Amino acid sequence: MKKPMPYDFLLDYLPVSVVIKPAIGMFYIYFEGKIVLIFRQVGKNPQHNGIWIATRREDHASLKTTIPSVTDFVLGDDEAFEPNWLQLKDDHEDFEEAAIALCELVSHRDKRIGKTTPKAIQFTNHHN
Repeated sequence: MKKPMPYDFLLDYLPVSVVIKPAIGMFYIYFEGKIVLIFRQVGKNPQHNGIWIATRREDHASLKTTIPSVTDFVLGDDEAFEPNWLQLKDDHEDFEEAAIALCELVSHRDKRIGKTTPKAIQFTNHHN
């Protein structure tokens, strides 16, 4: 039996044309040829649970200003993860409001969110 997608209420705030691809405990969200978000809720390493945001290092400061609940992705021992990702932790007190704001940025095609990858292009329908 497959686990249900976490934070599925957020689908109401994302474009209907997003493509969702489940992975182990994670759900990759693609939109218009880009990976935009990953939803994660897993028992192992719960500090990584929440929403991962595909972005560029140069956009981190402005995204953190727009949505103050967003943080750098940290693996542990202060070791930063792949520098293009930010995280909204699911235990943050403003998680729902911040998550909705993130989804609205995606819906409005905010240039700060999204990364083109071969898989993203493969999973996206270009007939919009």
